[in-house]
Amino acid sequence: MTATASNGAAGAAGTAAGGTAGAMADGRGAAAGPGGPPPSAFLDPAMQESRQASWGVLEWFEPGEYDRVERVLQRMRSLGIRRLRTGVSWAETQRPENARWFDWLLPRLAQEVEVIPCFVYTPPSLGVEPSVAAPPREPKSFADFLDAWITRQGQHFEWVELWNEPNSARNWDYTIDPDWLEFGRTVGGAAYWARQRGKKVLLGGMSPIDPHWLEVMFQRGVMDHVDAVGVHGFPGTWEARWNGWAQEIARVQQVLDRHGSRAPIWVSEAGYSTTRHDHLRQLELAQDLLQLPVERVYWYSVEDMPEDRAALSGFHIDEREYHFGLWREDGAPKLLAQVLMSRRDPRDFRWMVQEATRAAGPNHIVITGGAGFVGTNLAHRLLLDGHQVLVYDNLERQGSLANLEWLRSMHGNALRVRVADVRDRFTLRQAVRGARAVFHLAAQVAVTTSLRNVRSDFDTNAVGTLNVLEAVRREAPDAFLLYASTNKVYGSLDDLTLVERPTRWEAKGKGRSGTRHVSFATPYGCSKGAADQYVLDHARTFGMKATVFRMSCIYGPHQNGNEDQGWVAHFLRSARDGEPLTVYGDGKQVRDVLHVQDLVDAYVLAMQNPDAVAGNAWDIGGGPRHTTSLLELLETMRRIGCPPTKVTFDAPRPGDQRHYVSDIAPLRAALGWEPKLGVEAGLADLWAFLSGRRTVEVAA
Repeated sequence: MTATASNGAAGAAGTAAGGTAGAMADGRGAAAGPGGPPPSAFLDPAMQESRQASWGVLEWFEPGEYDRVERVLQRMRSLGIRRLRTGVSWAETQRPENARWFDWLLPRLAQEVEVIPCFVYTPPSLGVEPSVAAPPREPKSFADFLDAWITRQGQHFEWVELWNEPNSARNWDYTIDPDWLEFGRTVGGAAYWARQRGKKVLLGGMSPIDPHWLEVMFQRGVMDHVDAVGVHGFPGTWEARWNGWAQEIARVQQVLDRHGSRAPIWVSEAGYSTTRHDHLRQLELAQDLLQLPVERVYWYSVEDMPEDRAALSGFHIDEREYHFGLWREDGAPKLLAQVLMSRRDPRDFRWMVQEATRAAGPNHIVITGGAGFVGTNLAHRLLLDGHQVLVYDNLERQGSLANLEWLRSMHGNALRVRVADVRDRFTLRQAVRGARAVFHLAAQVAVTTSLRNVRSDFDTNAVGTLNVLEAVRREAPDAFLLYASTNKVYGSLDDLTLVERPTRWEAKGKGRSGTRHVSFATPYGCSKGAADQYVLDHARTFGMKATVFRMSCIYGPHQNGNEDQGWVAHFLRSARDGEPLTVYGDGKQVRDVLHVQDLVDAYVLAMQNPDAVAGNAWDIGGGPRHTTSLLELLETMRRIGCPPTKVTFDAPRPGDQRHYVSDIAPLRAALGWEPKLGVEAGLADLWAFLSGRRTVEVAA
């Protein structure tokens, strides 16, 4: 499948390859050389022993995508992958305006990775029909084009791949060439000439895998000039019939053995589309590929296809084509990317796949986002109390994988896990079936991210919450449900009368009232607020035991804070790591901060007293007794022993509240709950955790 195809006009063919290529027009020639190269590592040497296959990635670039090339290379560095398969469109190279691009592309890639160019797509002006999938009128013209490329840029690559998915009609139109005679003349002749020029030849990967087509390639003489055979596979996405990788590879090997060919088999393209947000299936596919006795595997692709681009089938005709990446289009790494970045063998995570088939017991407690900061602390408390807990998390947020492994190390098989997304409503329904309680913590959590990708923010927070509500309503109608909302539903609070003090802003009078109406000021506030209102409406309309906790600033162990979200932990982590801090605004913004153990106390009390909280929204934070400004927090950090760090100031960010203090009196009256841990004691506890000195959990 791979990338986009250009149908642009083409000019003259490349320079002549010489008389020999012309003489090879029937696709036959010299005997095949030795088999492909020996396997070599694609990751750090420490990882080599854990992998049978040598891996690379596939990414096709459009002319002019200089920035995307740099981004892909950076991401390959983060994965430790040093092999790249990419496309060179014969049709696009004929456009004069693309000359600079093609002169730059392969040399730049070759500076950092071993690159295999896949030469494909006939210039429409040279085809027997005006289509990039048509055979050229003169088969020798493809060899001429290839010869010119080897002359100009051959020092940058050892291998050439000839055509892409040639048994697919949208890449090679076999309705025009039903017996593959023209393919044999075109690709066989080019393969012969490439080897004459000292290059090794990869036969474009079959998709679908078809041993009968490979048999035809032997008959046409193409295999006489091939050093490796490519196969493509997309089980779970494209393949209507799939017998498993081992059997599919064995079928191809039988044909090679029958002809005495020493050409190795490469999985030159494999991937899984996460259209349904089922990222675990990507990891599962990678685990399967690592078992194969093949020299190389190329994963498609590094990042999702931009939504404004036309895919090979057309513009969003098949949505699956847009979601094969290891990274989402908005820049978030998917599960497999996180595993690879951790320099871990994907097979170490077989347990995630096995957990997907392990049923949760009756009356279990589900925590969506359960591997996040709050979810990890809540799951730990509930498991210590003897409850059956199912953590439901897509593991996209940085640090969530480490949190989940910590929970498993503490609680073993008592913990149930579903690696899935709240946007996957089918898996969600299975997870909550028969639950006694559901804590819905999964969310997109940063205002800044919502400004960059409004739709993704809405889909996760609003649609994801509706999925949770409907799953609980249908599968566990008597369950208690708590939704973790945010103080951002109150907007920027510009109507508060504030007084500026040396280190903080103070509100005149009572400050923020518990009776204040919601007022959304950012996409994040809108998406969380919409979800907030759906929860309250489901409680009223369907009689669900559902409640909303609108949270202020929560901090504590297992928080992977950054400057976009989780600022208290971000401040302490920056001090620990000697990194500079940026304060947005004047630093006098005031928040009531709440240690996560006090929050967990409130969650547990709410679950134990559902009738006291159901149907209402509650503000929760440290309250008036536990407030701090950013400047005051920096001073508190100094007192508890944090090393000094460089602080710079920048402009305030959209929707930022200069003063917010939760009105916790209603929740105190309903549950008898009160925050116990003061700001300085709570920060000291978090600092001990981040410094590796905290050996026991704070007492409940």
